[in-house]
Amino acid sequence: MFESLNDPVDVITAYLDGKVRPLRFRWQGRVMRVRRVTGEWSRREGQAVLRYFAVETPSADTYELCYDPRAQRWTLSRAWTGP
Repeated sequence: MFESLNDPVDVITAYLDGKVRPLRFRWQGRVMRVRRVTGEWSRREGQAVLRYFAVETPSADTYELCYDPRAQRWTLSRAWTGP
């Protein structure tokens, strides 16, 4: 199932080789572990450059996380979850 969202989330990250990497995020009261980052890109919105991460969880669900460095805020943009 695909969902287009704009939900605020808490994200635990690591900085590896000068890059930020999401490790876990909390959404709807659940902590989701990131198994791997499958994509990373940036997009300009006005003055802000938003950082996007496509991540996969151990259950093979895929989520799109967005980081706004100006607001220091993470959001869950989209979710592709199993049946």
